[in-house]
Amino acid sequence: MPDVSKTEIGRRMFQLHKGKNVEKAIEKLRHNIGPEWKAFSQDDIHLLEWLLGAAWVSMDTKKWDRIPFDSMNKEDVTRLIEIGKFTDLTRASQQSVVEGLEKLLLTIS
Repeated sequence: MPDVSKTEIGRRMFQLHKGKNVEKAIEKLRHNIGPEWKAFSQDDIHLLEWLLGAAWVSMDTKKWDRIPFDSMNKEDVTRLIEIGKFTDLTRASQQSVVEGLEKLLLTIS
């Protein structure tokens, strides 16, 4: 077995935690939206996962835990996805994208 540095282990653990938190958020959204979830394409869902991952990385844990994923509706999710669709993610700074996401995520109730 190759030697793995503590830094690499830390990176992998970070990615694992990010993935689990995004997965939990997506599952809460899917459960709350119900059959309407099928209206979102695979590309939309992948974009949503990327956006939520970027938000998780930059947000304080306490803020992330306050986001009401389990009470969001289809329109809320559509607004989140639109942030990614209408932003040139290759040119926009991740910080500006995340600021828009954070603002929207924390105002949804």
